[in-house]
Amino acid sequence: MLFKLSTAQETDLLNQPETGMGYQVVEASKVGNYLREKYLVLNSEIVIEINASTHDNVRKVINQGIVAFKASASTITFHAIHVLNEKQFRNSVSEPNTENQKGATDNPVKNATGDEVFIRLSAFDNDRRVDKVKKCLRPGAFTTTMDDYLNCKSTSDDPVERYALPNNDEIKFAFHIQPLKSDTLQQGTVQPANNKRGGGKEVYFANGTAAATFIKQTAY
Repeated sequence: MLFKLSTAQETDLLNQPETGMGYQVVEASKVGNYLREKYLVLNSEIVIEINASTHDNVRKVINQGIVAFKASASTITFHAIHVLNEKQFRNSVSEPNTENQKGATDNPVKNATGDEVFIRLSAFDNDRRVDKVKKCLRPGAFTTTMDDYLNCKSTSDDPVERYALPNNDEIKFAFHIQPLKSDTLQQGTVQPANNKRGGGKEVYFANGTAAATFIKQTAY
């Protein structure tokens, strides 16, 4: 099943970190039901039940477009939402670690150099982790490095596999972010998740980036 969230719960999830680049996995119970279940949330807007039909439902949302989908979708209301971090989600589905390498959130926090550009990949033109008003990355967002992005393209690697994304469809957009020296980040290796191999480079911005650090949006 697929649902949309109320505006209030969209805002709540947008203010919480991602599980991986472009998605959140949440544990929650529906209002009126005490059973807690896991759900996939895309762009802090669309809720998809995690089951054998998950990938088909993700494809449906991407092909239809979020705006069109939300126009006809039913609203789901959650009680006691808990967003799983990368490690919690991996452990919950028994995904292995990438050998001898850690995910970004397992590594130390450091300051950006001020020169390096990072790339956020998305299936959505209006990726809500990119604040286009303040021109920055919102807190709790993942990107990859420019070098890894270019390597992915030059070797014709599948970005969905490389960055362990929850969909099997083409990534369409790249958002270019150049953090200031005052911005902090964590870097690591994408761990296997969503039945994808991972192995690409990931960068996590717990506090987002300063205003005017979003440079441009391009086609992937």
